[in-house]
Formats: sequence, C-alpha cells, structure tokens
Amino acid sequence: MKSDIVYVEIKTGTNHNGKAWIGKCFFSKSGQTIYFNGKVLQKGQGISSNYFDVENGNGYWISGVKKNGEDRHKFGSGLIEIDEIIIEDYLKIIGETELQKNKFKIVNLNNVPAKEKATEILNEKYDSEFDISIRFKKKPSDLTENELENLIKYYNEIDLHEMYKKNRKLYIEQLKDLETEKEKRNKEKNYA
Repeated sequence: MKSDIVYVEIKTGTNHNGKAWIGKCFFSKSGQTIYFNGKVLQKGQGISSNYFDVENGNGYWISGVKKNGEDRHKFGSGLIEIDEIIIEDYLKIIGETELQKNKFKIVNLNNVPAKEKATEILNEKYDSEFDISIRFKKKPSDLTENELENLIKYYNEIDLHEMYKKNRKLYIEQLKDLETEKEKRNKEKNYA
C-alpha cells in the first residue's frame, strides 16, 4: 500500500485554525481513499476541503508537505501535531535539523490503515442512517426524497455566524439549491 507524509487539517466548523497534523497516510489502490490516523477519508469537493471523513462527513484539507515548512494557510494559526515517527523524514523534506517548538506538538498517531473500518462504513446502506457525505457526492437532482430532506435539515442547523463570509455564502447557496430542488419536486407532484 502506497504511503506518503502529508499535511492534514480539519476544515468543518473552523476557519484556518482547525486542528492540523503532519503524519504518514496510506492510499487505496485508486487513490480516492486515504487512511490517516484511524480515519477513512475520501476524495470530495467541499467548500474549503478536498477530502471528507466517510464516518461523519467532516471535511479535511490534505496535501503534501511544503518544502518551506509553511503548511498552514497564511491566515491560519495553531500548533500542528506531528507524528514522532516521521520527524526525521519531515526535517529532510524542509531542509532543517530541528523542529520549531512554537509551531509543532509531537504526538503518536495511529499508523495502521483502517481498511476494515472503511469496508464496514462503505458497505452500510445510506437509508439506515443519514450520511452527511452525500453533500459532496451528489447533485440535488440526484438525491432521494429522504436524502434531500435530511440535507436541508442539516444545512438549516449549521451556525453560519461562526464561519467566514465566503464560506457562509457558499453554504447559503447550497441550501438554496436544495430548497429549489424540493420546490421543483413538489410542483411536479401537484401537476401529476
């Protein structure tokens, strides 16, 4: 299984100061799924994320580490948790001899790919419980009635005041698209 040292930052519910890690990830054969620190992350398109957690739908930004050591967004803040076992390799990548203590917290991450967990989660039926990851996978017109209702409910429960204006605008646009699809379906039912 291919592995690499990556920068991972949670994006759901945060601005640019979410929890972040540098550690080893493992890729599925297709490269669409990444196993990192006990999580199963799939490629998707979020507002500021490029992967999502298949278990809870949280968005993550994942990228290779930068050679200049500036992995956090220029407006971001907070310590980056770095896995103890990759520090030597990371220092070689950035051309340094030691970590900046004000930037990193040394931790031990789970370096065992969660393949069984992935299989279990991905084999569950969507209808058994609302799967928030559908917001990255499907267009409003492709959603079932139940998925559409649950996704509208999800967006209505988000506290938009905690987000930057750009993110807030995108969430509002997505909610409008879902509500437009619901109205369209209701009109079609009334005409039938």
